[in-house]
Amino acid sequence: MEEPKTKRFFLPFLVLSFALGLVLFLRAPALEGKTVDFPEMSGWKQDGKTQVFSPRTLYEYINGAADLYLAYEFQDLHVAEYKGEKKAGVTVEIYRHKDATQAFGIYSQERLANAKFLDIGAQGYHEPNVLNFLAGPYYVKINGFNTGEDDEKVLMPFAKRVEEILGEKTSLPPILSSFPGEGKKKNSEKFISKNFLGYSFFHSGYTADYEVSGKKFKIFVIEGKDREDCRAMMEKYLKQTGNEGRKPSEGTYRLKDTYHGEVDLIWRGKSIWGIVDLKDPDLRSKYLREIEGLVKG
Repeated sequence: MEEPKTKRFFLPFLVLSFALGLVLFLRAPALEGKTVDFPEMSGWKQDGKTQVFSPRTLYEYINGAADLYLAYEFQDLHVAEYKGEKKAGVTVEIYRHKDATQAFGIYSQERLANAKFLDIGAQGYHEPNVLNFLAGPYYVKINGFNTGEDDEKVLMPFAKRVEEILGEKTSLPPILSSFPGEGKKKNSEKFISKNFLGYSFFHSGYTADYEVSGKKFKIFVIEGKDREDCRAMMEKYLKQTGNEGRKPSEGTYRLKDTYHGEVDLIWRGKSIWGIVDLKDPDLRSKYLREIEGLVKG
């Protein structure tokens, strides 16, 4: 940046920058989605004030699960409770995470693969007394109490109204299309935000469960920041698997991992993908090449 030519220029510039920063700071909560206006619902009355929890206070609401949410860069939680007739109740919880990827991560940890999936947000599902869905950086959980056997008809209007209020045009992470369809267990994809495969140097990654001819295994895809990021990860993984002297380069690897057995993987550009828990080398090679045609390195 060019240095200011005079102090007369610098002082107004400094004042303007400060004023602009102050405006952005004051507007930040609204821009980040921290203000949530819960909907009015016909036949229901909001019970008490909205509760708000930060990363520091989340344990007060979900003590046992707070650490898991924090691992996915949790930002804040807004909770509203509604009362209806005959002791019926609905609780709406809106968890906001840093971005859509982190929100998908926590959602993927909790979703039930065999649930009834719904056309709501990027994806949603219903189980008795529960309707959860994903919308951009928001993970929404709606719980019903004494809402009857057909509680989906009670919970879905709440979900639709919350979706409208959040106003997120959203979809599942595009990288999920890198997973081959053959043998993949539906809705088994997950995003792991930290210590992927149990190693701190694999900062995060995606997995999906597969079964082919009775053989169960996992496929993973790691998205690096860039090629150098992947090089650093591969260098540490080679050292971890007893290949300290091997110089990392883009290509195919077959490594013996103390914790995961024989692992086949490929590094291309800013992507690393591989297979664990599969002893058939021919099947491993087949899937690795299929992924190569789908992933964007």
